[in-house]
Amino acid sequence: MSSHSPSAADYVLSAKVGIESVGYIDDLIREYLLFRGFKDTLRALEADLEQDHDKGFHAEKIVEELLAMASSLNVDGLLEYWQYLSYRFFSHLSSKYHRTTKMFEKRLIRLFLVSAVNAGKRELIRLFMDKHGKTLGQQGGDWIPWLGLEYVDNPSARPEFEAHFSDEWRASLRLALTDFVQTVFPAMAVPRIMLFDKDRREREALQHKVKLYEEHFKGETRITALEPSCAPPSFVEDHIGGVAVVRSPVLNAAATELATDSISAIDQSLGIIQTDEPSSMLKISQEDVFLEHNSGISMARFSPTGALIASYDDESILKIWSPDLTSSAPKLKNELDFTVNAMAWDKKHAHLLYLYSEDGYLHTLNTNTNLMSRQLLLEQRHPWIQSMQASSASSTLLTVSSAKPEGTSDLFLQIWDANANKTTASRRLTTAAESHGVCAALNHNGNLAALAYGTGLVRLLDTRSLETVATVNTKKKGVCSVEFSLDEDSLMAVTETGGLTQWSLRKESQMVAESSLSIVAGDGGAAAAADSRLDCERVAFTPDRESIVVAPRDQCLVFNVDSAALTDTMRRHKDLVSCIDFVADRSLSASDDGTIRVARYRKV
Repeated sequence: MSSHSPSAADYVLSAKVGIESVGYIDDLIREYLLFRGFKDTLRALEADLEQDHDKGFHAEKIVEELLAMASSLNVDGLLEYWQYLSYRFFSHLSSKYHRTTKMFEKRLIRLFLVSAVNAGKRELIRLFMDKHGKTLGQQGGDWIPWLGLEYVDNPSARPEFEAHFSDEWRASLRLALTDFVQTVFPAMAVPRIMLFDKDRREREALQHKVKLYEEHFKGETRITALEPSCAPPSFVEDHIGGVAVVRSPVLNAAATELATDSISAIDQSLGIIQTDEPSSMLKISQEDVFLEHNSGISMARFSPTGALIASYDDESILKIWSPDLTSSAPKLKNELDFTVNAMAWDKKHAHLLYLYSEDGYLHTLNTNTNLMSRQLLLEQRHPWIQSMQASSASSTLLTVSSAKPEGTSDLFLQIWDANANKTTASRRLTTAAESHGVCAALNHNGNLAALAYGTGLVRLLDTRSLETVATVNTKKKGVCSVEFSLDEDSLMAVTETGGLTQWSLRKESQMVAESSLSIVAGDGGAAAAADSRLDCERVAFTPDRESIVVAPRDQCLVFNVDSAALTDTMRRHKDLVSCIDFVADRSLSASDDGTIRVARYRKV
């Protein structure tokens, strides 16, 4: 495989399964049109499919068409088809792949030129050079010898042409181009209907998994499913007084304790590996400091892959840049005419960044094109954004806004579908007790949200309807961050003073672990103690939930979750840390001093 072809890891993979289901979806549409009696529409569909330039999204067929045009000396058709593919597919790629696209275009043209020599039709070379030679000559480099190919005797014996006349070169071109086209498809945003087959297969797999659980746990526990809400996403109100516990059919298990051998048996049948080894310690292996801004940084977030950082400063300057010094990704700088109050990346389409402005608009920035669109999300009675979370399973956002800047007794929640550009659920939540601050988290598939109040109350909500399905009373004042465990059987809560607790989601309000992170300030007095208090922007769990990074004052501290042991520290900023983030094996900390520190980690 050619070393020039990009890896699929560089692309957003959310559309892969949908692309693979094109044939299945085409058949469904045919059946539907026949069922409805739309015969003319069906005939039009069949005619379009016969002329399908996308070849059913089969990379091999697209490459075969390109190679056939080049070999049959249809250079006009070749260039026209390549232009179509560039507009249809390649334009969705990051700009750093433009060179790769140009490289394959050059190889296809050279295949045409070589085929013309082999066919003894050098006059076609002259016609091509008369039309395109000037443009190719301006590119210079290795194109210069090719401009005179028409007049070269036995070019296959010349070192600058020899490789292109070999069968190995053609085979290499076929493989590399096929690999490139295959990796382009997942970068496209596909219509939701193309994910139908993916959802069907996932549902069948989950049903099979549930059946295995039921067979092993029959008579010992009860597995129930959350009933889907049939209510429309209209505005509804929900009032809670105090901290009464609500039983949840999706989160409660039977009170009976499961035997260890039963758990081991089901884990083995489902391929779950158990280990008694203690959690490894996280250590910093590399740390870099970046001077991207001239003023204090209020927000900074890694893209889902960690390849880019979006950072926003006090002068309303937004930058998109790479922390990798060897990266060819272009930097983006936008001087915004609005104030950003919340920021989140789309975790399914890694080139989309969402910005929530103080005037209630949700702005979507396409980092590939640097174009921005906006949608109004503001609910007039709740103008203050408290939290914005992006789902890992779909292009949906959870926004939490309040009626007062720091009040939480009157909140408004929305689920925003970025693909459909509409609100799919909304709910007003009121509580009797006022608290300082609220934070939120989504589970892996985005179906469950945790909303934590500073009073210690945590509400669990079904994101399809935003109905409360359970509450957890941590009885810990100052909860500032919550996160689901990796297996989603428990919830971890962090307080402003570094208290760390873990709560079972299968047994009502049962704490399964408690520890304290050593973040207390030294002799700095009351001001230093206040600065050391954590908030949701200065707490980040690692993806495996084995470690946690917190930033009291001007420095990031790394703790092991199980033991609460301090495993490492980042170097200090010159001012307070405003926010931190963690993705894959790296973390960032942004500061009021205008710097961003990025650390890489290793386990020991």
